[in-house]
Amino acid sequence: MDLRTEKVMLHNATVYFLIILYVAQTTDKALAQTSDIEEFFLLIDERLSHMEYVVLHKVKNKIAIEDIVREQFVIESAVKSAAELGLFGPSVESFFEAQISIAKAIQYRHLADWLSKPPQATAPDLEVIRLKLSDLGDSILSKLATLIRNNTPVIEQHSELFYDTISTKNVSKRDKARLFDALLLIQKQK
Repeated sequence: MDLRTEKVMLHNATVYFLIILYVAQTTDKALAQTSDIEEFFLLIDERLSHMEYVVLHKVKNKIAIEDIVREQFVIESAVKSAAELGLFGPSVESFFEAQISIAKAIQYRHLADWLSKPPQATAPDLEVIRLKLSDLGDSILSKLATLIRNNTPVIEQHSELFYDTISTKNVSKRDKARLFDALLLIQKQK
């Protein structure tokens, strides 16, 4: 082999190495972003999973599922917290309205299930559940703000991951679509 051929081969090997290195770094970054997004989706699913206990407490204590005053308080608190985290309040308001609407649907679906087979679980204290829900709501907002700040917002390509991650009983495909669509609309403050 002549010197010129060796130089070309060395150059090509260097270029291929740099391409492989770049692809590996890009893949690592994409995996990290997917992991963060999945963690965020898991927080949403965890919050929804507590609705069975909420409705169990409400049934045992003869409390209505709908509590408009409480719902408004949760939404207003979320919007205020979102603004403090740099998120655009109205976009977060739509997301929390969707969550609350779906949470009520989950509760009604549990009630329907219990018509044929009463629940066996005991109802935890509603205030304990509400504290957990509040903490999860704060975590959801904090994680969302971090994702958006890091330029890794929820995008359409995350829909399959979202649908797979939200696995709480009595959450319909339509519920998932509504929640996901609301997530797509969340923005930074201007």
